[in-house]
Amino acid sequence: MIKSDLLVIGSGVAGLTLAAKMARKRPDLSITVLSKTVDDESNTRYAQGGVAAVWNLEKDSFEKHIADTLDAGDGLCNIEAVHAVVNEGPDRVRDHRMGHKV
Repeated sequence: MIKSDLLVIGSGVAGLTLAAKMARKRPDLSITVLSKTVDDESNTRYAQGGVAAVWNLEKDSFEKHIADTLDAGDGLCNIEAVHAVVNEGPDRVRDHRMGHKV
């Protein structure tokens, strides 16, 4: 049996970002990342064109992204999580582009 202080379920961008942030903040913790099959098998791998975020409110909207995400999720999405991901998307992409450490 493997013992860990923190178990991260999912090896996509969200899971790996969490694991990396926690490893930096808490190097004393033992962290395990659990993937559904093999290391590179995740929903992130199948994202259509990468990360989509709202950049131009004249041509796009958060509501459109929310509706699209819910449609793609086929009724399996947590609505609060979808709102958080869509609304925070531009800031997270900016963090990455600005070279902020995860």
